[in-house]
Amino acid sequence: MIEVVTNEKEKVAKWAAPQIDRDIRWDQFQAFGFLADGNLIGAVIFTEWTGADIHVSAVSTNPRWLSRKHLKILHDYAFNQCGCLRISALVKDGNNKSKKLCEATGFKEEGRLRKYFKEEDGIVYGQIKEECKWLER
Repeated sequence: MIEVVTNEKEKVAKWAAPQIDRDIRWDQFQAFGFLADGNLIGAVIFTEWTGADIHVSAVSTNPRWLSRKHLKILHDYAFNQCGCLRISALVKDGNNKSKKLCEATGFKEEGRLRKYFKEEDGIVYGQIKEECKWLER
C-alpha cells in the first residue's frame, strides 16, 4: 500500500528537486510524498500559487505510485483548499511519460515554449476546475 505524507515537505522536496526538469521557486510550496515500505517513490510539488493558478511538478520511481484516491486528494488540494481555478504543468517536449500522465489525468496541452529547456521546447499543460473529473460534485 502506498502512503501519502504531507508533513515532511522539505524532505520530499529535497528528494524530488534533482529529478524536476525546471527551476522551481522554493520560497512557497507544498509537497506530497508517496511512500512504499517507508521509502519515497513519488512526489507532487505545488508551487507558484497566484490565487487563480498553481503550478504542479511530479516525479516518481514507480509506475504504480499514483492511484485514483491520490488524484482526488491532489486535485482537492489545488482546487478546493487553495481555491485555484486552474493547475498548470510545464513538461519537456521529449518527456513522453510526463506528457502521457498529464493527458491521462485531464490536463490539456495549451502551448509550446520554444527552447525553454535550453535545446528542448517546453509544453504547457493546464487543467481548469470545471473540467476536473477528480473532484466530488
